[in-house]
Amino acid sequence: MAKRILLGLALLMLVAACGGHQRRADAAQPEVVASFLLGAGAELRLLSDGNLTQLELYYGGDLQELVGTANTDYVHNDSGQITLDTITDTALAPAYVVRTFDRSSTYGAEVWYVLYPYRRDDPDGPWNIVKVPDEKPTLQSVEQYIR
Repeated sequence: MAKRILLGLALLMLVAACGGHQRRADAAQPEVVASFLLGAGAELRLLSDGNLTQLELYYGGDLQELVGTANTDYVHNDSGQITLDTITDTALAPAYVVRTFDRSSTYGAEVWYVLYPYRRDDPDGPWNIVKVPDEKPTLQSVEQYIR
């Protein structure tokens, strides 16, 4: 009788342990909400799952870099589209800002990402993403993050 109880407990623990590692089928996966060609070989994809904003940089079709922040959403223009703000536009290469806002902020905190090419003389890529550490950045204050 004791052996049956121990065997039953062991099986119960095994089933519980295996069930704890299953992924929820109803968990939302981030979906592409906008994409932008940055150069001949570079693409920016903006993803969201309704809570998370995620930026993915592709170079030559391969994922190069990604960054994201939960509890945020993209800033939209008057037409309802997500846009890139140009912060530096030279003959060599532009740099862009993707703006998101903190959903729970009571004072308008935003999370911004600066995008610029690794080589200033090659806007076709690869590109770099920098998450701006300021809570209320401006287009003038983010220029310091471009290398």
